[in-house]
Amino acid sequence: MTMLYSNAAGYAIRALTQLALSQSESGQPSPVKELAEREKIPQHFLGKVFQTLTRAGILASTRGPHGGFALARPASQITLYEIVQAIDGTAALESCVIGLAGCSDQHPCPHHSRWKPVRDQIRNYLQGTTLEDLARALRETTQQKTRRRR
Repeated sequence: MTMLYSNAAGYAIRALTQLALSQSESGQPSPVKELAEREKIPQHFLGKVFQTLTRAGILASTRGPHGGFALARPASQITLYEIVQAIDGTAALESCVIGLAGCSDQHPCPHHSRWKPVRDQIRNYLQGTTLEDLARALRETTQQKTRRRR
């Protein structure tokens, strides 16, 4: 598990970033098998994650020989927060860092004043980062690596 979210959410972010890249290049849906192989994610597991993302309105699925998954909206309109929310929920970004039920600004736990700014920064990052941002960064990194090899 990653520090911020589950393996499932991490897989979703990786696969959706690849989907955003391929969709911008081909405009066609991508089979889950192709995305799973590219990202080295178990296909069955990614299929279940994609079903959840489809129910959340992040993905659209098409059946048939040329079927697959496509982003339901432009990559610029899908945030990491929305993806994490669909897969894991966002309760961890709203709750006490040490698990106290009554912790709040009015009744803070001993760690509240240190955790709240960190939690807010994480939430702001997830809400302010889109799949388009990730796809652009991945594309630039790939291009830089290609230039260095020449």
